[in-house]
Amino acid sequence: MSRKKEKLPKTEAQIVAQESTIPSIAAKAFRDAYNVALSKGEAVLVVREGLLVKVSSAETVILRSVETYGKIKAGTRLKVKKPRQEELAPQVRA
Repeated sequence: MSRKKEKLPKTEAQIVAQESTIPSIAAKAFRDAYNVALSKGEAVLVVREGLLVKVSSAETVILRSVETYGKIKAGTRLKVKKPRQEELAPQVRA
């Protein structure tokens, strides 16, 4: 005979309650990962106000603008155009 109790199946309300906490858990995980990376001296890429920004503990560098694509169907292949060398000159923000 097993010592483990049999688990009762979860109700729909219990499942919905658990699933409703997923967004806040994910947000906390991303925030923690961001803070850990910065505390270790690493850089993090983020999008702020339509710009791709490289953030580190020492500086914030704007890399390029980020355009919205709108709705994309699953399986769509996108071609990313690399910027020219003169476009790469970073703009530093304190």
